Amino acid sequence: MASGDRPAAVQESTYTEYRTIRESRNKPKSKHRKSVHQARKSVSQEGAAHFHKLEEDITCSVCLQELSDPVSITCGHTFCRDCITLYWNTPGLLGYRCPECRKICPRDQFIPVYRLQNMVTKVQLAVKEVQSRQLLPSPLQLVYTDSVGRLQLDESVVQRCFLDSEMSEFPLCLICIMGEKRRGKSTLLNYILRALHCLERSQPVSLGQEDEPLTGFEWRRGTDGVTKGIWIWSKPFILERNGEKLAVYVLDTEGSLDIEGDRETCIKLSALSMLLSSYLIFNVNTNLKTTELDYMEMYLHVSELTGASFSLQYLQHLDLLVRDWQDSDHCGREAARAYLQHESEKLRLRRGSEYRRLLDTLRSPSVSGFLLPHPGKRFLRSTEGRLADMDCDFREQLTKYISDLMAGIWLHQKTDICGEKITCGHVGRALKEFVIMLQRTEYNFASPLEMFYSLENRRHMTTILKNFQDFLDQQLPANASPLKVLGVRTSEMRRRVTEQVTVLKDTYEGILTGSNAEEKKMLLDEIKSLLNEKQEYFCAEYSKRFTKCAVGIGCAVGGGVLCLAGGIAGAAVAGTVLAAEAVGLLGSTTAAMVGGAIGGSVTMGAIGTGVGAGVGGIIGHVEKKKEAESEHSPNTETSKEDIQPLVDEKN
Repeated sequence: MASGDRPAAVQESTYTEYRTIRESRNKPKSKHRKSVHQARKSVSQEGAAHFHKLEEDITCSVCLQELSDPVSITCGHTFCRDCITLYWNTPGLLGYRCPECRKICPRDQFIPVYRLQNMVTKVQLAVKEVQSRQLLPSPLQLVYTDSVGRLQLDESVVQRCFLDSEMSEFPLCLICIMGEKRRGKSTLLNYILRALHCLERSQPVSLGQEDEPLTGFEWRRGTDGVTKGIWIWSKPFILERNGEKLAVYVLDTEGSLDIEGDRETCIKLSALSMLLSSYLIFNVNTNLKTTELDYMEMYLHVSELTGASFSLQYLQHLDLLVRDWQDSDHCGREAARAYLQHESEKLRLRRGSEYRRLLDTLRSPSVSGFLLPHPGKRFLRSTEGRLADMDCDFREQLTKYISDLMAGIWLHQKTDICGEKITCGHVGRALKEFVIMLQRTEYNFASPLEMFYSLENRRHMTTILKNFQDFLDQQLPANASPLKVLGVRTSEMRRRVTEQVTVLKDTYEGILTGSNAEEKKMLLDEIKSLLNEKQEYFCAEYSKRFTKCAVGIGCAVGGGVLCLAGGIAGAAVAGTVLAAEAVGLLGSTTAAMVGGAIGGSVTMGAIGTGVGAGVGGIIGHVEKKKEAESEHSPNTETSKEDIQPLVDEKN
């Protein structure tokens, strides 16, 4: 700012205000600006020059930050709306000057620059993507339970892992492990991470160096679990074969088999694990116990119902991994096959009816098993999880297990219920939809079936609301002509919409499933409220549109004939339509008089004569008379014959 434009005190005061703006806006954006410079380092020298120019184009010269609500002033320079407004709080001696070129500009002529705002948003998203790719991979909590036990989804993690523009269209494989806490799940996944690193680089599968400390998902010795909910490795492994790409995700679940937790959380987490995984590892200790069999039966039920709700393949591959197997001489896949057959026969003879799904599943080719021996006392005492601390037989079998998994990974791509491959973006959107449904209200699931009923009821509600919106769009298309609008009075339209609301309410009540009467009542009240809200809004908008069309047609008729008779005809058309409409809506003499006055005065006022007001008043009088007659006759419609005598009389 030139020193001659403002007193020093004003300059100092304004500069203090600038600093306030910059400090308040710098807090959330300081990291962002650092990331901009990091992104610039990651591109070529020529690319960095272009990026620097782009950064200048989207930077406000007042606050030196990315433009927020950008506006241009008359000289052509662009600033944040708040910044230029504050800058011009006190004018200079010659008026309001541009902070850049110093030209005098009018203060009240701001031009919003929407395209520039869109560009700022796109640049910010691009920088975030660059920044996320530069960060070291780490476990991120995808799903967690809050302080009151409700399931929560971190949508920023969903965006980063599944909806990122670079990978959203890739097919995917999701390796998920679930089971009791403190049974080595995270340790196993960390070695799987090492193997996937090798595959991604087209190298032979390896579990790492002898003395290399284990890193990745957090793990530690003891009885307390670390992961709560569902964790996901932040960077999928991108594999390539014959020109095709595959994104491989690794997830760790805890709480789905937590006997100390509540049953509802257990059901929700198991449903999410089933929804996400294409290769599910069920981690058990020593042997299959009754508790684990019960949970497996429930998981299979949940996966079947969840898959039906979201059109996803509900069980693609289940791998039963038995840890700390007592016979170290008989481990691996073949030994596991014999063990599972033996357990299936025992279940069939003892409790066949209780484990129907589990028995059917154990005989399915989509199920496999593996017996893994004890890792050894030295490994259990270790705090680093090194290969060198494992017993030889455990290390050998672990290597076989992970190598088998890596060899078949292309066979375990995520598919929909029809067997078609789906993408990362599809899974991300389904996950968000599923958690949103669970969050809409407090559920009290006593069984997986009740959860399925609740989800289905919510999905039916969404369908009903969509059907109602489609009905409304059919009644009043956006491109409907004025004559078509005037063809249906607002009273008639309200009757139609009300009838449809009643039909949809009854339909929804008839398709509600489940035995929870309280939940059904709550859902009925909710859909009634939503339908009524949509109905009232539509009817109000239709009434406005009807009035606008009536006035418009009246003006067109009056203006089309350059004579007094033409003006009278226009007033008559608009006045009669509006008067009859007001009677239909309000059912009162006052309504008829108001409608007639509006029809005449507005229409004729538009063409600069007072005749229309008189005609409108006569029309209102006619409607008043017809309203009085309606006490003896139900017909309150205004016909073309009602209009003609008025036109003839005035002519």
